[in-house]
Amino acid sequence: MLPDDLREALRGVRTMGAITGAGVSAESGIQTYRGKGGLYDDPAEGDRTVDALSGPTLRRDPDRTWHVVAELARRSVAARPNPGHEALARIEDALPRFVLLTQNVDGLHRAAGSRNVIDIHGDVLDTRCMTCDATGRLTPAALRELDAAPACESCGGTLRPDAVLFGEMLPPAKVARMQAAFYDDPPDLVVIAGTTAVFPYIAEPVVWAAQNGRLTIEVNPEPTFVSEAVGWSLRGTAGGLLPEIADVLTS
Repeated sequence: MLPDDLREALRGVRTMGAITGAGVSAESGIQTYRGKGGLYDDPAEGDRTVDALSGPTLRRDPDRTWHVVAELARRSVAARPNPGHEALARIEDALPRFVLLTQNVDGLHRAAGSRNVIDIHGDVLDTRCMTCDATGRLTPAALRELDAAPACESCGGTLRPDAVLFGEMLPPAKVARMQAAFYDDPPDLVVIAGTTAVFPYIAEPVVWAAQNGRLTIEVNPEPTFVSEAVGWSLRGTAGGLLPEIADVLTS
């Protein structure tokens, strides 16, 4: 249940920015990396996953990277949006301006109906050739048997996931979109949900909004790096609390 003073504050919101992490998709069955129940709960498993999903490993042993990417992609295809994803899509339909910055690569926000999405880490189903730079997208049929690096249909080179791997730079065009949406003209409301906010580029937009007098809310089961910076830090799941926020903003 949202506090009464927060409900009142939400009634004046006309523009919103949302920032989401793996916790939002956890309720769709996609395992998080950090936090309770995440891969990093098992340090050895977490280290193996991070190493496999790194830029150096991709260049040295693309089959190893694709072994992990293929499993992530199959989980993404099998998953369905949950009430947290659906609440954000509902808010976007109701407000004059809405932007969604997500760390997630599973495509579930767009599947739920969100349109103005900055998927800062990309989409696990998208591909790019490491030789000719041709882009494409994995099909469900290709995913079923995929366990090694696929070949480019245009030149025969090795495809890579068109997503940001550990140790790689963020796409400049998406960073520019984030700057314009969250810093140049911060929204009335910034909600950060389902992320431990360990990356500065995820934590800083909500901190910047709070410092500039905007309404800021965190939704997470556990305290995080931004809990002390936001106006309201709500303990709970995205699927439980985002629909309540959406109900107020769309009423």
